[in-house]
Amino acid sequence: MDPTSFLQGQSRETTIRRDALGRWFDAGEPLAHPNLLRAFDSWVDRAEDGRYCLRNGVNWAYFTLEGPPFFVRWAWLDAETDQVWLRLSDGQEERLDAETLRQSEDGALYCDVHGSTMPARFERHAAQQLEAVLREDDQGVYLALGGRRIRPPQVHAPLVPKCRKDNTP
Repeated sequence: MDPTSFLQGQSRETTIRRDALGRWFDAGEPLAHPNLLRAFDSWVDRAEDGRYCLRNGVNWAYFTLEGPPFFVRWAWLDAETDQVWLRLSDGQEERLDAETLRQSEDGALYCDVHGSTMPARFERHAAQQLEAVLREDDQGVYLALGGRRIRPPQVHAPLVPKCRKDNTP
């Protein structure tokens, strides 16, 4: 069988959608099965054309994304290294790159993850977990990390990674 004829007429487009709050839907109906939701969260990726897709070890398909591709679910300070670690919605853990922190106009906190290629929004609980390093002075709020004061700027487009992999803003 010729593989190109097998795929003829097939599409990678789906009716799967994730809203800005991280809720999944298919054809407008909410998805509720916890294992499916965990799987979808862990499959978020980008296709070669830059669009978001769900990719597992076997296949991939486009979906509609209305918010950030990732959420920061947990944040904690490693007191020995004075570094903040994150647990993301895809189940991965990584060190916070504090230089990528920024705030949306509504005050939500964002950072870049996965090698500074993807934006992530801090869930309220995760942002509250930064309290141990949160300080305030006459210039406003900042995070005290590694002897530095990190002041997340307010930005108009928080879903744009602050510094892309090729170092272009």
